[in-house]
Amino acid sequence: MSNADNSLANELRASAERFVADKSDHARNRALRKSLPGHDAALWDEIVAMGWLGIVVPEADGGIGLGLPEMAAIVGSLEKGLLSGPLIELAVLGPRALVHAPTGDMRSTLLSGVGDGSVRIALAMGSNGALPVVTGDEGTHISGQCAEVAGGAAATHFLIPAKIGDVLRLVAVSADAPGLSLAPHWRADGTPLAALSLDGVVIDDAMLIARGADAHAAIARALDETRIVAAAGLTGLSEHMLAMTIDYIKVRQQFDAVIGSFQAIQHKSVDLYIQKELAIATLGQALGADAGDAAALSLAAIRAKGRASAAAMRIGREAIQLHGAIGFTEEHDLGLFVKRAMVLSAWLGNATVQRRRYIEKGQVFA
Repeated sequence: MSNADNSLANELRASAERFVADKSDHARNRALRKSLPGHDAALWDEIVAMGWLGIVVPEADGGIGLGLPEMAAIVGSLEKGLLSGPLIELAVLGPRALVHAPTGDMRSTLLSGVGDGSVRIALAMGSNGALPVVTGDEGTHISGQCAEVAGGAAATHFLIPAKIGDVLRLVAVSADAPGLSLAPHWRADGTPLAALSLDGVVIDDAMLIARGADAHAAIARALDETRIVAAAGLTGLSEHMLAMTIDYIKVRQQFDAVIGSFQAIQHKSVDLYIQKELAIATLGQALGADAGDAAALSLAAIRAKGRASAAAMRIGREAIQLHGAIGFTEEHDLGLFVKRAMVLSAWLGNATVQRRRYIEKGQVFA
């Protein structure tokens, strides 16, 4: 289902756009850089009150029970105001790994708290989607490092993929568990990644979410779905950076004429518009992919994330060039969006990584 065909997604998009118009504050965004937990707590409470954290949690598990098109509509709009915070990490990646895991008491308990914000679940994966190096001894303790956990600075719980013997287990661990510590690493936009250290953290059967093939499948599916939502965020950033640039070239004068009247600038602007539209189209294909076909969804996620990452980075670079020297300044808001695009593009694999993954699956990247 494409964004254009989904009336509920359109309503949620409009709601998120009103939220952005009312709450966007780039002075606040600057002040929050390199701070913990990396987002405005009062603003996050308003996002919780809007019900957006429970969008992709099934109704049977205490959520709203909508889908990726609805979440993508919200995230794409929020990114235009740099207001998403850790929404993708804590309302998509972690919860969706639980959704795709076998039923169990711990799974149900955690999912029931996602919508009201009392449970914030971060999946302990590397920023490129790689499994961390965590091992266990006979299933009673786990130790290791998770170097780049997105959303970890705000998490109440972590889903830890741990290799115990030859079997991967997905284990839920409280953020305040003895033996677990974290330190912040700062990304280009000043938001934190958590470097997670586990030293003999005690686990038991009640903490087990999935094991073996079930664990691998739950993680893989959650990553694919998150890449699609991240692509929506990148597309929103591309739309906003391009709009900022078009507005600027309409008023910036050089040689007694606005620079937007120069044919070379017009051609470049059209090229950027095409890149943005390609990203939107590829995202629409991913949102319309058959949710019951994991292989098809994975390919669609790769295409969407790769195309959106490439478009956002190109539009960001060209936007800076078209703005000229002012685009490099700390005072100009464009830099905030470019840095956010850099972060979201790199997370879970940039355009180059997605092309390689697509080729490895026997496809030709278009």
